[in-house]
Amino acid sequence: MAGFGSSQVFILILCFSELVVVGLLIFSHGFLLTRQVVMLNSSCEDFKMGEIPFETKNDGTNIGKTSKDGCWMPPTFKKAVVLLIDALRYDFAIYNHSLKDEDALPYQNKMPIFSNLVKDRPRQAHLVPFIADAPTTTMQRLKGLTTGSLPTFIDVSHNFASEEISEDNIVDQLVSCGRRVIILGDDTWGGLFPGRFNQSFLYPSFNVMDLHSVDNSVKKHLEQEMMQEEWDVIIGHFLGVDHCGHRYGPNHPEMAAKLKQMNYIIEKVANGIGNETVLFVFGDHGMTRTGDHGGDSDDELKAALFVYSPALDMTPSVSEHEHPLSVAQVDFVPTLALALGIPIPYSNLGKVMDRILVTVGQTGEEAEQRQLVALAQNVKQVKRYLKDYKNLGNVFPSDLWHRIESLHSKMSLGFEKLPVREQKRVYTEYLTLAKIMCEEVWAKFNMSEMMSGLLLMFIVLTLMLVVTYYKCMLRSKIPVRLLYLTVMVNALFLFIPYCSISVLGYIASFFILIWIYFHRQVMTSASFYINASDSISLLLSFLLCVGSFSNSYVVVENYVVAFILISCLVIQLFIPLFKRQRKRGFNISSTKSFKLSINFYSILYIVTLSVLFFSVRLSSWFWKCREEQSWCTPGQVHTPMTGLPQSLRNWRYFTSLFALILLVWLPRRWLLMCGNMNGSRLGVILYNSVPVVCGVLVAGHWALQAAPTLHNLKVNEYVVILPRISYALALIYTAILYLVPLLIYEVPPSKSKTNIQSVMENPSALIPRLCQTLVEKYKSDGQKGSNIPIVYGLATAVSAPLVTVLTVTLVVIVMVAGDGIAPAVVFLLLTAIACLFLQAATSWRTADNSSIIMKPSWSATCVWFMLSIHGFYSTGHQATFPSLHWSAAFVGFEGEWSGSNLIPAFLVGLNTFSSQILFGFSLPLVLLAPLTMGVIFPKLRSNSNRLESEKARRGEFLLVDEPDKAEDALIFLGFSYTFLHAAKMFCSAMSAFILRRHLMVWKIFAPHFIFEAVGFIVTNISVLTGIWFTLRVLKVLSSWSDSLYCKIS
Repeated sequence: MAGFGSSQVFILILCFSELVVVGLLIFSHGFLLTRQVVMLNSSCEDFKMGEIPFETKNDGTNIGKTSKDGCWMPPTFKKAVVLLIDALRYDFAIYNHSLKDEDALPYQNKMPIFSNLVKDRPRQAHLVPFIADAPTTTMQRLKGLTTGSLPTFIDVSHNFASEEISEDNIVDQLVSCGRRVIILGDDTWGGLFPGRFNQSFLYPSFNVMDLHSVDNSVKKHLEQEMMQEEWDVIIGHFLGVDHCGHRYGPNHPEMAAKLKQMNYIIEKVANGIGNETVLFVFGDHGMTRTGDHGGDSDDELKAALFVYSPALDMTPSVSEHEHPLSVAQVDFVPTLALALGIPIPYSNLGKVMDRILVTVGQTGEEAEQRQLVALAQNVKQVKRYLKDYKNLGNVFPSDLWHRIESLHSKMSLGFEKLPVREQKRVYTEYLTLAKIMCEEVWAKFNMSEMMSGLLLMFIVLTLMLVVTYYKCMLRSKIPVRLLYLTVMVNALFLFIPYCSISVLGYIASFFILIWIYFHRQVMTSASFYINASDSISLLLSFLLCVGSFSNSYVVVENYVVAFILISCLVIQLFIPLFKRQRKRGFNISSTKSFKLSINFYSILYIVTLSVLFFSVRLSSWFWKCREEQSWCTPGQVHTPMTGLPQSLRNWRYFTSLFALILLVWLPRRWLLMCGNMNGSRLGVILYNSVPVVCGVLVAGHWALQAAPTLHNLKVNEYVVILPRISYALALIYTAILYLVPLLIYEVPPSKSKTNIQSVMENPSALIPRLCQTLVEKYKSDGQKGSNIPIVYGLATAVSAPLVTVLTVTLVVIVMVAGDGIAPAVVFLLLTAIACLFLQAATSWRTADNSSIIMKPSWSATCVWFMLSIHGFYSTGHQATFPSLHWSAAFVGFEGEWSGSNLIPAFLVGLNTFSSQILFGFSLPLVLLAPLTMGVIFPKLRSNSNRLESEKARRGEFLLVDEPDKAEDALIFLGFSYTFLHAAKMFCSAMSAFILRRHLMVWKIFAPHFIFEAVGFIVTNISVLTGIWFTLRVLKVLSSWSDSLYCKIS
């Protein structure tokens, strides 16, 4: 018997996938550029009065003076207390006096300290909206709040990796000027500024389940340190409000309690500071209605900023009190720097809040002059940065740069003679325009790299499509030559230090074209026949791909995918059947023909389609709302169980528990029916226990999470144990099943007659198909039948290990996704089962020979492709960063990862791309389903006499008898499925390239591309893993059949 060339099949799919990924990485490098950092630092000696190109009347201060007496201007304050309340949205801080307490939402009117101070001391207190720059993730906001620079879009990908800030920042300036800085709270500060602080009390920041530990510790140390004198700046970073938002959302009693705690702390600090200290309280970002952040909606961008000092003397404005002017978060950096008399960081683009620099005792003229000096120093710092950034080879938009130059010229020609108000207006306009110009230039793309990546991906996709139709792949030298080509293309990028990435990409494309030219005869020998059903399926898949060019489509993609999935299945079902009925003389206008068409198959199709419609329709309950979907109301399925009203918690828990039971029971029941649960093989023994144990552990984990007195009982640390055991059991079981994958039971020959009789009496209990063909093929003439064994589960011997691994994987995914998503996974499973059944039934009803049953069609692959996209949305995800389920990072972990965030990143990825993982790994089921269904449900083929043979009754074992066809089928599956996902990713990249200047590029197209790109890579890994596992099973099954032949012989 011929063996299985598992390595060649794997190498073929791996090489093509890897070449597409190379093109993807080249394109991403050109599209998702990071800002070029100017590695220079400001110093006290930078701007002395004699060195500036334009002068402002001196107020008698010695600009350029060093040490604590002030650098660029005298300090307004000697000390500063900075309290950063993570996710403090602006409406959390404002107080509505007309709102009654009983009518207030949990996040309303819980922080009256701000309103009271502004009302009682309007000249000393100031509350304004504090506008963040997207992305609104904590680490990127800290970069902006300390450097004064603007983040680029791709910076969001670094939210799990707190890399040290290399450019000039306010912390380094404080340290270099001899200021003593104490940091309390979020340990992200330790990663961004290692070794900078005089004292640090930092705590893990990722455990969103813990609302109090960090805040209580910050409160304790804040009180202690403020009683001491050995500090100049205290930074306290509170996490409870953000964690409460992630866990419960803003509209929850826990949020009210947390905001009241913050109010108490702020009130105590405000009452404890003197005239030489200024207090800043602000949020780094806001949060959505569901408590998420990361995007650029108003709720995410609009944080709160409160400034207070008994020494301040701000001029209040009536109109501003009603509608306060917004302040950009980058404005905090120059404000704090000049208030403490230290240099503004080199790359700052913020504008100083000059009102904060006026103190009690100054005359009106002195106050104006001081504000003017501050703005002048701010402008000089920004102008220097723009000049140096331009000298590095960067180009600014010509129109904006000319306006900047015009304003600078205006400052140089008798500028000091203008009224002070006019000078301040020009300075403010200059700083505002500089920020706008940099925002625009940092959306600059490397066109050459983008085009190089797109060209490489297009060539590889074309090659994949052609090779998909070449039937003798493994019998040629193509696999080895393709491996050489892949190695050569990857080796090119060793020359990145000596050559641009775009040029290397073009060279890689040239190599592939040469490879195609030398294999042109092989390419032209491919057969490109496509039937009507396949053509329509590909057309619908194409529509899904090109929809990426429309922002409206991207916003409603979840609706479109569900509709196209149903449409595709209905069309695939009825086209072959109508074609078949027409051959039999079916007349749609004839009542007699209609009556004859109502038979077993019609009822079967109707029932299966009903299950399919039901599952797809109900999955919409679990869709997550995008900001742009104004009609969408967030469902409670995404709210943690502890965030639900008490009356709904039991209903939610037992509904999720029932879904979990179904996920374990349905596959188990199927394998029992197929006869794969008999005997005492190790895989059978483990499958009888591992999924059940994992399910019980998950149920226990959910129960502990939902316990209302969890924190009071101090059992929070034990919640992580159950998921960890589940992870370990799943990994161990998968590893063992890979080593011993067979789930069949071979009855000894001595017991064959008894077993045959029992099976004949009750054939529905088990499917113990005697491998007659195997025996007839290998037994010698005259051999007695007494040596022939009975084999249980042989017809499903290939799919059974896949199903068992998928069962355990489903349980783990449901655990990571959360109890609210468990029913969605059940609906997704039912949808997949219905699709497989319809595909199998259609194949048996329309096939002319058994070879067609063994060859997957484009129709089946397209449905599986659509299912993977549908599953992404039905499990509560969207192609936006705020929709990421950050809570998945803490399933089994408390948030302490000893500096490595790989584990939380992996868990969030497992949650986000669970659909791609499941459908990629289970892709071989598309090939196996018709073979299996034809055996388990013989009526599917009862009217097909030409297929009623031993071949048709052997089920999946037919693949062992014909390994060449099996490998060709797996190659087609791998290529076609990967091609469809690659095509969708390519269209998303192309749309980002063409629409790079679109208003919604960073809000819609760029996130969509990133999710498609990461999803494509995850899909590749999953497909390769699934095919490798299937080939392993086939190889072991082939070895078993050879040993059986030796026994019989």
